[in-house]
Amino acid sequence: MNKVTINNHGFTLIEIITSIVIITILGCIAGMGFVEMAKGYVLSKKNATVAQQGQITAARLKKELSASSSITCGGSNMITYKIKRDVSEDTTTIYWAGGNNPIMLKTASDCTVCTGSCAGGDILAENVNNFTLSYCTTTASSSCSTTFQDSSASLVKITLNVNGYDNQPMSIADDVVFLGQELGS
Repeated sequence: MNKVTINNHGFTLIEIITSIVIITILGCIAGMGFVEMAKGYVLSKKNATVAQQGQITAARLKKELSASSSITCGGSNMITYKIKRDVSEDTTTIYWAGGNNPIMLKTASDCTVCTGSCAGGDILAENVNNFTLSYCTTTASSSCSTTFQDSSASLVKITLNVNGYDNQPMSIADDVVFLGQELGS
């Protein structure tokens, strides 16, 4: 009969070290993948929050301007208008001072000159990158001006950009609002 010999040598040191190195490399790659997934989640959550707040602001701007009865004055970053609230007609101003300032909405406004600065009011939007108003007589963009000149303007074009994650600008609104026409009517 033949004798069966059993190999009791086991693994060599080089085989064990090679296995550990391969497992470490795979662990590092998987770890970097998890880190990137977490960063992506944070980015999408912050951008979604900013976009949602910007859309709420754009909807509020559209509602305010479409319900206005007349514009007192208007500039590229500021508009003062009359709007009927409950039983009385209020003068309201929406303005942005530029830079890192928020868009403000001031009811019972005393801001009657759109070339000067206005102060006070409620915050309508934060993290604003750009807020521009243009006053149009027709839907053609060539009939628009950033300065309100007379009562012939029947449209206001709103451009609103906000800063998203890592201060990257996000375009929220580039819409035209018909003045004095309630939404849904």
